[in-house]
Amino acid sequence: MGWIAEQVLYGLARTFYRTEVAHSGTMKAATTSTDAFRSFRSGEARRVLDAIARYGIEVKGRDVLDLGCNDGVLTSQYQALGPRSLIGVDIDAAAIERAKRTFTDSGVDFRLSGVDRLPLEDASVDSILCFDVFEHVSQPARILAECRRVLRPGGRMLIGTWGWKHPFAPHLWATMPVPWAHIVFGERTMLRTCRRVYQASWYRPTLFDLDAKGQRRTDRYQHEAISTDYLNKFLIRDFEREFAACGMTHEMHLVPFGSKLARWSGALLKVPFLREYLAGFLWAVLTKPAVAPPHA
Repeated sequence: MGWIAEQVLYGLARTFYRTEVAHSGTMKAATTSTDAFRSFRSGEARRVLDAIARYGIEVKGRDVLDLGCNDGVLTSQYQALGPRSLIGVDIDAAAIERAKRTFTDSGVDFRLSGVDRLPLEDASVDSILCFDVFEHVSQPARILAECRRVLRPGGRMLIGTWGWKHPFAPHLWATMPVPWAHIVFGERTMLRTCRRVYQASWYRPTLFDLDAKGQRRTDRYQHEAISTDYLNKFLIRDFEREFAACGMTHEMHLVPFGSKLARWSGALLKVPFLREYLAGFLWAVLTKPAVAPPHA
């Protein structure tokens, strides 16, 4: 049965390859060069900026932290909102060094972070932005506790992430453009099929498939399970549980899966079971309680 499942999934992958189902035009372009990828990431900043406005996150004149800033492409875009100070942190030392080199004059303070400890003082920022990061955090409770520590009373945090039953949660768009493949077929079948797709003559290598010499890497898709060190595999309800337990109030805002084939999914997001499969993105707004007024 495993062999049959792989044949079926391989056929589907080739059918959906580089189509609108998993790859928008900008996403397809982003896989071809570093400049195109940075342009794509800059476009992603618009999603965060829209969410900042929609959910009332205060940035202008405030001390702001970008949690999980990577190489700073999105962080640098947030300067347009006029923060008093802007700090970008990440656990990837190489990414932080790239950010410092690329955005030398941006005014952003890029810092290397520990896994369990943010490099900031207690109650030192007003707002935290965190986009496409929390699905990778292996210990969300620890990081949320750190975020609560560095936020000032009344400070707010905006998190953009998605649950494990998202159609493309495994982050394998290039080789696996079949929605919900990891749910319907399982991880082992999906990753074995990804390996076959990657080795196929019709597969066009992406920016991330090439080594320093421009040759196709041979170490890709060698595993048959996705490590929870890379993706925590949290469901929406798991994130909701962590947010409820972190000592901050929270609001959840689900965005329907955005493919042209699934625009109807928005009406079904109120159904707890179905929302896990049909939510294309999750925005969460967390607020640290203000200091209680002194007793009279």
